[in-house]
Amino acid sequence: MSLSNFIPQLWADTILAALQKNLVYGSLYNTDYEGQIQQMGDTVKINAIGDITISNYVKDTDINPPQALTDAQTMLVISQAKYYNFEVDDVDQMQAHPDVMGEALRRAAYLLADQMDQYYAGFYVDAIASNLIGSSGSPVTPTAATQTNVGAGTTLYDYLVVLNQYLTQQNVPKNGRWAVVPPWVTTMLTQDVRFTSFNTDAGRQTILSGKLDASAGMASDAYLGQIQGMNVYESNNAPHITGTVGIAGSVDVVMAGHSMGLTKAEGLNKTEAYRPPYRFSDAVKGLALYGAKTVRPYAVAAAYFQHP
Repeated sequence: MSLSNFIPQLWADTILAALQKNLVYGSLYNTDYEGQIQQMGDTVKINAIGDITISNYVKDTDINPPQALTDAQTMLVISQAKYYNFEVDDVDQMQAHPDVMGEALRRAAYLLADQMDQYYAGFYVDAIASNLIGSSGSPVTPTAATQTNVGAGTTLYDYLVVLNQYLTQQNVPKNGRWAVVPPWVTTMLTQDVRFTSFNTDAGRQTILSGKLDASAGMASDAYLGQIQGMNVYESNNAPHITGTVGIAGSVDVVMAGHSMGLTKAEGLNKTEAYRPPYRFSDAVKGLALYGAKTVRPYAVAAAYFQHP
């Protein structure tokens, strides 16, 4: 019996649910080109028009022949396929007081979504060179904020302001910008008076209260606040490059951008319940097909930070 630890007299009224991460990245991508995805390897074709030439006009002089418009096509391939398949024996179901199958389904759905979120987090590599701070081989080590180094350009707050600047230089719309940070970056940000004072409730709460303003742009408790209008989120799926997570010397990536730069397509998210032919049990299997594409690399920025 697979659930041998579930002895009848030890069943509680509820199941101890596993702790879960905040899944952030997937909610920040657009789904403008999702289309009808049916199987692994399906492709979404994304069309765009090339730039139009602007020329000088000279009085009494013929203008150039009309420019032939060119098109550019990007392919979003559904390259990812994940599944789960589990069963609960009839004997276990009869003995179980809690809803084992229901909890297992919820856990399977979360773990599948977590795999997708980690995949979406990896597209920071598509940021153009002028939108980068540091690199995987040469990360930047930020300094803790103090009264004497505010605005010196070496704190995490300073670097995130620069990421925001890079997006502005690329004409990325200000409304809808975001950045996703790992927990240790959150710790350093919340020790910076510029971040905490701006994000207290309309400025009426004291800095010591530490209560962040969650009135705008908050999708979940992953939302931390804003830096110059850029929404800041926290995620344990922030890309980790080297070292032990959260320990000095480790390297992580803060990804910033706008949903216009990144698109995803998900299809055939399918769940089936069935009775295995050689078991007295209920089984459930699920399948998810998905893919993503950076359609505007200039709308993505990234910073490589080494934990001080």
